[in-house]
Amino acid sequence: MNSTTEESVEAPRDGGNVPTAPASDTPSLARRSKRYQRRKMALGAAEWAVEMTALGAFFFSGGSAALREAVSRVFSAPPVVVLLYLIPVGAALGAISTVFGAVRTFWLDRQFGMSTQTAWSWAGDEVKAWLVGGLLWLAAIETLYALLRRFPDTWWLWASVAFSFFFVVLAHLAPILIFPLFFRFTQISDPEITGRLERLAAKAGRRIRGVYEVNLSRKTRAANAALVGFGRTRRILLADNLLDNFTLDEIEAVLAHEFAHHAHRHLPKAALIQTATFFLLFGGLHLVLDKTSGQWGLRGIGDVANLPLLVLAATVIGLAVLPATNAILRSYERAADAYALRAAARPEALCSALERLALLNLADKSPHPLIEWIFYSHPSISRRVEQARRILQRPAKGG
Repeated sequence: MNSTTEESVEAPRDGGNVPTAPASDTPSLARRSKRYQRRKMALGAAEWAVEMTALGAFFFSGGSAALREAVSRVFSAPPVVVLLYLIPVGAALGAISTVFGAVRTFWLDRQFGMSTQTAWSWAGDEVKAWLVGGLLWLAAIETLYALLRRFPDTWWLWASVAFSFFFVVLAHLAPILIFPLFFRFTQISDPEITGRLERLAAKAGRRIRGVYEVNLSRKTRAANAALVGFGRTRRILLADNLLDNFTLDEIEAVLAHEFAHHAHRHLPKAALIQTATFFLLFGGLHLVLDKTSGQWGLRGIGDVANLPLLVLAATVIGLAVLPATNAILRSYERAADAYALRAAARPEALCSALERLALLNLADKSPHPLIEWIFYSHPSISRRVEQARRILQRPAKGG
């Protein structure tokens, strides 16, 4: 349907439970959203500070070298040494993460009415995240130290290529292997929804392998939508909260933004940025290891005892390059919004969709510019709405 008459606006699936977009502009809700986001950020910063302090104390006190020495007395195979070193270190960091996670993603979300999970449901997700994340991190770190041992002079080049490839493969497989561990997917057969979204895909020159509803409401009141996967795994995911609270025109506008990234080839560009970031990161870590090898009880560049130092250095390097990479990603998001305004049947629906997302997700629509510059990969909601309204007000070409 390409009509722009009022009758083309579809009602939400639950019969009209749509929060009015202007409500997101009320001063009380704006203050509440800012409090929520600031507390989230403060807890995240506190978790990071505790983890970095713990790793620094563990490394510089000689504890890391002592742990590696204890393991090496019993086992000599390097992969086994890495594994047994990682078990206590990973458990300690995991315990810190779980404590802060319980406060940030369970208690705080329930205090602000965002979480719909029970304690048991949250704990079950934590266990699954531990298992999946632990296996992925184990594979990544074992690969890293195998490269450090095998190619001590050029490991950082090989690691950059290997980790870039790993992230592409993970993005390809996650929708099939990982996401279903945490959410239930139900294929949507409604021809009105699927037809409009398939037409969006055709405009972007992409083919999708289905539109799926995700039972997000069992865990949160937030809404979301995504275009995930590559090739035969590419599919649209729509949160049930989105289907229940947004009009079909708004859903189409949100997905038009997602398809814009494919139309503008933002994904391969982002992959190149990620690869460049890996080269900067691992190149910097190579310099650090070259300068510190033999100190603090380390036995060379491939000694797993240097892992805390690698994490500390990687954090510093990551923070240094973060503003630049986020600036590029924000430019992609602005271009995607502009595309959505051209591709959607009702372009003005993008503004109301952004307002509803801010309302449901308790997003800070106008964060501090410095925070946005450093940490935001998307422009703030207020900037996105302002850009959309500015584009909509431009006179049509030839009009």
